[in-house]
Amino acid sequence: MKKVKFMLSFVFMLFAVVAIVGCASSVSANDTYVTLDINPSIELIVTPREKVVYANPLNADGEVLLEELDLIGLDLDDAIALIIQTATELGYIDVESEETIVSVTAVSNDPEIGEKIRTQVKEHVNNAFKDRLMMGRAEDKGFTPEFLAEAEGYGVTPGFLRMAYSVVENNDEILLGDALLLTVQELQALLREAKEAHKEVVFALRTEFFEDRQTIIDEYKPQIEALEASIVTANEEIAALELELAEALEADQPAIQAELDLALENLVTLEADLEAIKTLFHDEMSVLRNEFHDQSEVLRAEIKEMFQHRKEINEEKVQQFMNQMQERKEEMKEKVEEYQNKRP
Repeated sequence: MKKVKFMLSFVFMLFAVVAIVGCASSVSANDTYVTLDINPSIELIVTPREKVVYANPLNADGEVLLEELDLIGLDLDDAIALIIQTATELGYIDVESEETIVSVTAVSNDPEIGEKIRTQVKEHVNNAFKDRLMMGRAEDKGFTPEFLAEAEGYGVTPGFLRMAYSVVENNDEILLGDALLLTVQELQALLREAKEAHKEVVFALRTEFFEDRQTIIDEYKPQIEALEASIVTANEEIAALELELAEALEADQPAIQAELDLALENLVTLEADLEAIKTLFHDEMSVLRNEFHDQSEVLRAEIKEMFQHRKEINEEKVQQFMNQMQERKEEMKEKVEEYQNKRP
């Protein structure tokens, strides 16, 4: 069980619940969240039958890598092969390197399925390197001591914490405290919804986006919390007056009823004020999202150009390597297998 004891955030979870209800039914409880770090870094969601149903970058290089890749619906082995091939074509994997490590994580509601997918991903990565006669292998991802300590403090696994952070980055209506209270399936649903709605802000803009988002949160959160506290107090007062009215003598009932009517009117006003401030909050967040999404569209054109540029400048080097390796195919295959078997 997670040790996190956060109270669900007032308005953020309001939006989160709507999102989860809308898309969780399309996410299997046994799907597995997978990350691959080369660099670039990307995340996938994979079904128990090893089909890729979601793919998203985790950094700027990941955005370039996935720019022209459509991994959705592919078998896992084909998707991994395409990722390794494209990373090589773009120069993220140096064909002449004596060592390339691909770090892998996998998180699932079912630990056995998660472990199976993790093993398969690593096997597919290794096969992709062997097929290309390149010195590369897959390993379980190691996390920094600080990240491990943070995950332990929250009472979650490092893989789960990384997925929670990805949800926060891809869905601007969810805070980390909210994400940590969700299940693996709910987090996966939110990731897929964010991807399908094309709500991502490109990495070059994310720092500025999060700063502007926090400014809006800081403005509205205290107001909403204060109104919610007042509504709780008003409901308690109404309950006390209703009890007092039920037990009062007939002569005292008109005065108590009048006081109760005023309390009910006050509650209606408070609830209207809360709804109005939530609407303002949501509207400002929508304006902010749209502004950064518009800027992101411009930058995506630059990302597409970067993809083509990297591919062009690495094309000759990759082709020469492949030609040379084919001449030494059996020798290189044994060498790669020997390297992959010498895992720490």
